[in-house]
Amino acid sequence: MNIVQAPQPMQNYLMAMRPASGGGQSFSPSNGDFKYIKSGSTKRSLGAWVYVPANVCPDSLPLVAVHGISRRAKEQVQMFADAADRTGRIVIAPLFGRRHWRHYQRISNNYRSDRALLDLLSRIEMQGIAGLRKFDLFGYSGGSQFAHRFAMLFPQRIGKLNLAAAGCYCMPDLNTVYPYGLAARPGRKSDWGPRMMAGLDSYLRLPISVFVGANDTVADPAFRRSPELDVNQGTNRLMRAKRYHAVLSELAHLRVIRSRISISLLPNSSHSFSQCVKSGGLDRLVLG
Repeated sequence: MNIVQAPQPMQNYLMAMRPASGGGQSFSPSNGDFKYIKSGSTKRSLGAWVYVPANVCPDSLPLVAVHGISRRAKEQVQMFADAADRTGRIVIAPLFGRRHWRHYQRISNNYRSDRALLDLLSRIEMQGIAGLRKFDLFGYSGGSQFAHRFAMLFPQRIGKLNLAAAGCYCMPDLNTVYPYGLAARPGRKSDWGPRMMAGLDSYLRLPISVFVGANDTVADPAFRRSPELDVNQGTNRLMRAKRYHAVLSELAHLRVIRSRISISLLPNSSHSFSQCVKSGGLDRLVLG
């Protein structure tokens, strides 16, 4: 049984700044506190770069920012720091290392990156740095894939969801198996697609901002392609972001849910986080 009946073209889905790290540069915040925190001492204990501005706004939610497959967590904090200073927002950037978190963005039985993040946030909260029962979530590229899957599992923990330049999306499609849809994989009684389907209405009620570079149209080697993905989602990140926004907007309408999903095309930006911040103003759009 499919999710809803809808007219084409939606039917297929509904139915079925600061210096960056590296290069010898260092980061010395003039006012705030910049540190690295780890949730434990095991091989899969998650660490994070944390920036606490000098004047934290008590009414604002912390931002958890998840890196892409290049693992530049530190760079994200550095490039968000100016906006964090201006708005009083705490920024937390977990680091999913290549060795133990190769497929962190998918969330699976072998890679419980969702649990690792929750453990890390509990440790940060225990240290009195920030209250993290609810937070804003940001992801860039592969981190955006993690972010929207995490938010489908735990919508009650999310204030606002910010998705930037995802290579592909987990569509609300019961004809496609997870991680690209919500159908269960054959032979599995309990699977991630049905788990996320259970929270779909709560997910659709979240404020969701989709960001993508206006020039992010090149299918680089890290961009996942297949005939099915290309047909269902598009052949580049710009197309896929637009398709995801359209599908979620239409689905919310069909389920009589007030949609709060928006899309922003970042000017003069391709698939580069630093370019999206410097040219596209991504830091201001995310942090305010």
